[in-house]
Amino acid sequence: MQLSKFFVFIFSAMLIMSCADLDQDFANERYHTASHASAISAAGGTQGLKALDGAILAYLRDGEAVTDEFGLKAVDLGMDLRGNDMDMSRNTWFGAYNNYQNIILTSNDNDFMWEFFYKVINNANGIINTVPDTAPADVLVFKYKSYTYRAIAYFYLLRIYQHTRAADTELAIPIDFGDFVGQPKSTVAQVKQQILTDLTTAYNGLQSYTRASKEEVDASVVAAYLARYYLTYENWTEAEKYADIAMKVGSISSDVQHGFDELSLSEAIWGSVVTAATSEVYQSFFSHTSQINDGYSGWNHFKTVNSNLYDAIPTTDKRRAWFADQQYGPWTVLVPGTWGHYNITPKYTSLKFIAQPGPGQFIGDYIYLRNTEFYLTKAEALARQGKDAEARQVLFDLNSVRDASYTLSTNSGQALIDEILLYRRIELWGDGVSSFDLARTGTAVNRKDGRQNLLMPGADLLIQPLDAQLIYQIPQREVDANPNF
Repeated sequence: MQLSKFFVFIFSAMLIMSCADLDQDFANERYHTASHASAISAAGGTQGLKALDGAILAYLRDGEAVTDEFGLKAVDLGMDLRGNDMDMSRNTWFGAYNNYQNIILTSNDNDFMWEFFYKVINNANGIINTVPDTAPADVLVFKYKSYTYRAIAYFYLLRIYQHTRAADTELAIPIDFGDFVGQPKSTVAQVKQQILTDLTTAYNGLQSYTRASKEEVDASVVAAYLARYYLTYENWTEAEKYADIAMKVGSISSDVQHGFDELSLSEAIWGSVVTAATSEVYQSFFSHTSQINDGYSGWNHFKTVNSNLYDAIPTTDKRRAWFADQQYGPWTVLVPGTWGHYNITPKYTSLKFIAQPGPGQFIGDYIYLRNTEFYLTKAEALARQGKDAEARQVLFDLNSVRDASYTLSTNSGQALIDEILLYRRIELWGDGVSSFDLARTGTAVNRKDGRQNLLMPGADLLIQPLDAQLIYQIPQREVDANPNF
């Protein structure tokens, strides 16, 4: 893309690097240009490719140097704030997502998302285009990982810049294969096929690869995105197949009040470790979501749950503890084993995400995927195929861990699907899937539903499915730079 081409030139000074530079630690590796891939690939071995792969992972974690642009988790938070179930108490950072004021082509948030994902695509292209298919297996691993990054980026872009239920013939976004020439918009069908081809190639190529940590992409991560893709586009049999693979990674945690800040969590599939050296402090996910820390959430920028959803959580369900059950005064210890926060905590405030170890520190790991999502994906895919008994069992396997009083559902048909969707809203609150679920199911954004939690002024919206407000306009800088638009 032309916008991304600009950033390639900005970073071109990084092309001259020593072997010692390429040897630096994964976590400290910074972003490199796509053209750098050619130079280090020609040098042979895997160290340079490992550095480039680590740079992409670091960029997914860190994003840009702006308070609300901290990589993939910033996008996920913004997308949740566009849904029905996460509200803000005041208009501050991320407020423009919540009130839909950043969809315009001159919005900084809009510019960030476009730039962010096309940077990922361009750097993935750099590896894909310079590693031949005949390379040794240990080299090809990095090519398959890059197919995954590219697919993830296109999957986000397609759903952000076009309606999920748009016809396949509708124009969507450009596909860039690494030549940095402004391309015309591709159709929805073409972008969907590109995503699917990349994910399938990656999944097949990573079958025999064993990753060293959950920070790396492997076949289970690709299976998770294939499950998301097929659920989104209503291929229920394939969604069931890949969800079954993803849900079997690790085990469901019986502890729900750990803060979701450790990649070692048993149900985490993929994410990024954040250390004191790599923490971006106030420019971080936990600064904006951890009520107990003294970040933006703790400074009266509360993130609250739709009170109607809270009321729908059974009183015996452990997940109810993810939200404040009343207003608490300063210095109250809200989460066992943590500390008293100096500010008030209004009823319905999120307590799900808590960065340890204490006030002023934001070193919580980022979790991108959890296995519990795919229990719900498999259950929904089964129910939509009319396999109600199997769907009920999968739902029970998850909910009985979260709620000892949960009994096997007796629902069937649409009532069972509705129950599964309700538990998706509960279990995946804050995980970045809310507004995407609304889009794929054709559900309105409805904040005029009598909710009692804090609602940011101007965010009490009612937006019908397929309304133009639900998708972003392609940023002005890209429109101006690309002669094919």
